[in-house]
Amino acid sequence: MNVESAPASDGARPSLVPMFKPKSVAVIGASATPFKHGNVAVKYLIAGGYAGAIYPINPAGGEIEGLKAYPSLRDVPGDVDCALILVPAAGTLAAMEDCAAKGVRAVIIGSSGYAEIGTAEGRQRQDVITHIARAHGMRVLGPNTNGIWNANAKLSLGYNTSHGDPTTPGKVAIVAHSGALLNSIAPLLRSFGTCLGKFVPVGNEADTDMLDIIEYFIEDEDTQVIGLIVESVRDGARLRALSHRARVAKKPLVALKLGRSQAGASAALAHSSRLAGSTRAYEALFRQCGFLQVRGIEAMAGTCALLADGAPVRGAGNFDLVCVSSSGGGAEVIADHAEEFGLRLAGNPDGSWGGAAGDVIATFNGAGLVRNPVDGGNIAGWANLEKLFLAAESDGCFGPVIFYSHRLPQERSDRAVAEILVRRRERTGAPVVCVSPGGLRESIVDYLASQRIPVFRDTATCFASLRCLYDVVGSSQGEYTPPALSGERTWQIRTLIDAQTGESLLSEIASSEILRAAGLPMIASNRVNDPRACLQALLDAAGPVVLKGIAPGIAHKNDAGLVVTGVTSATGMEQAYSAIENAFFAAGVDRKASTMIVQKMLPSRAELIAGVTYEPPLGHFLVAGFGGIYAEALDEVMLFAIPSSPEDIAKGLAASRLGALLKRLDETSASGFSASRSVVEVLGTMQTFILACGDRVHSVDINPLLIGKDHCTAVDALVELR
Repeated sequence: MNVESAPASDGARPSLVPMFKPKSVAVIGASATPFKHGNVAVKYLIAGGYAGAIYPINPAGGEIEGLKAYPSLRDVPGDVDCALILVPAAGTLAAMEDCAAKGVRAVIIGSSGYAEIGTAEGRQRQDVITHIARAHGMRVLGPNTNGIWNANAKLSLGYNTSHGDPTTPGKVAIVAHSGALLNSIAPLLRSFGTCLGKFVPVGNEADTDMLDIIEYFIEDEDTQVIGLIVESVRDGARLRALSHRARVAKKPLVALKLGRSQAGASAALAHSSRLAGSTRAYEALFRQCGFLQVRGIEAMAGTCALLADGAPVRGAGNFDLVCVSSSGGGAEVIADHAEEFGLRLAGNPDGSWGGAAGDVIATFNGAGLVRNPVDGGNIAGWANLEKLFLAAESDGCFGPVIFYSHRLPQERSDRAVAEILVRRRERTGAPVVCVSPGGLRESIVDYLASQRIPVFRDTATCFASLRCLYDVVGSSQGEYTPPALSGERTWQIRTLIDAQTGESLLSEIASSEILRAAGLPMIASNRVNDPRACLQALLDAAGPVVLKGIAPGIAHKNDAGLVVTGVTSATGMEQAYSAIENAFFAAGVDRKASTMIVQKMLPSRAELIAGVTYEPPLGHFLVAGFGGIYAEALDEVMLFAIPSSPEDIAKGLAASRLGALLKRLDETSASGFSASRSVVEVLGTMQTFILACGDRVHSVDINPLLIGKDHCTAVDALVELR
């Protein structure tokens, strides 16, 4: 039996119900010793208000936390839906056999000592657990997890400190690769006025994986916002399908990627793969799937809190941001952050207020200059803030409010402002947030939290959470169906690929032939094998040429001295030919297996890299960035998960430094040639190629992709087969 792959996902929700909503629970390894995991797990389960039967299992029997303990699971008189196993790894197999004999339907394994320790013994132990579970129709969470939290069912089944918190129902559900982060995310959500409904650390994912849990959350009527604290996922295609289901269900997905290191990318042969890396691949996949991406736990909590109420805005009107501060300096801070995060402010472009808002400001006797952001010291009394809010709402302004606050001299002043913010939230339904780096009075923070107004200590985190909210409001993402190659074209390309028997890294000649057949704009290459043929190719080109040496196993010709540019004369060609012959000799190349090519030098305004990389198990990604010999030194690339629409590719490019360059080239083009459109077309053509032949192709490099006055041409190509 294959114990590596996850079980079929169809109908995952019914099979996980015994884990999330068990009618009875056994704690195998329960203990009467205070503070041991087996003791606190029973204690937290009772304290959380779990209404089902609880069966502590301990060989000594007796009583644990006021409950009868049984020497073995087999001694329990009633049925057991779910078992939490807290015995050491060596005893887990026997416990699993007991669960199978008892008919337990869900098992949570809290011990470590399995595949995560990297030994053959640990992996074998985990494989046996998976085999037992699947043979008896059980679902397993873990091993190496610390429990499950379902406040909506009063189920606190674990031993984290936060498993002892009150089980107050909530709409936020989080699946994580780090169980200890429950102790961070749960208190943060409470401080923001939102409760954590579910938290599932998946551990080693021997059976139930993160995608199974996401599927459960999508179908769960108690869940409104889904969070992922993720190291990696097993199946990129399934993640895409689940993200679509989440969009249909109107449940935002918020992702915090752990381990954003580029380690591992350096071993790749293709520039595109080395530049891609796991981090950029995950970011691209999450972006395509519509995930809201955050960089820290506070931003995760803040974003989930803002989205937990469902629709972020009620009624008509614009969604521009209204900013208020208790000082002029604070107003400048939030204005700077709003621009940095791309959040448009309400009012006129210069910050002034028009319409009814401008009219009411004119009535503020003794007021200073009132702009957006609003400096509270300029409005002649905080009571006027509510008048400004009401007037702006009559102008159709129903966007979020951010209040940058210092602690006011008197608590009653803090309270008065807080009540104005609460009333604004009640009227519009739009979120209100506070940011106070120095902190507010505890009573004010508690009051705002009770009204679901979060108070952030870090300004950037606050704006990151707001940015995610705006991304949800502005999202119109739908499914994209890319064009397909014709059957004849696909057959032609596959025939060319199949002709490369035994090769994985193809030569520039073979790579160019395949990509040209796929429709990419490849430069013409003239194969030459002696000085006379080189000279004839130079004469035919009627201009400067490049001479390249092509040899098996050498992917990067420049590094090996196999490229000579700017050849314009017979003497120059003779010298170039000799230089490449010497480079062949220095590299130990079999001269009979090597050749040379001549290409005409094309004038260019920019050199880019375009390509495809494969990131298991996420799939293929398009790559675009600054190219030429500085591709990796500049390390400026964009990734797009395949398939991506032309609109998404164009939008992603436009938001990058590469997009700024392409825009400049378009603006200064004398011929009307669009570099931006051409690059999007090249990436689209490569995407169509990969969708037809991606089962055979690992990566593609086009470096450089030359952008000229009126052309976009691929000069060097490298195809790596899978």
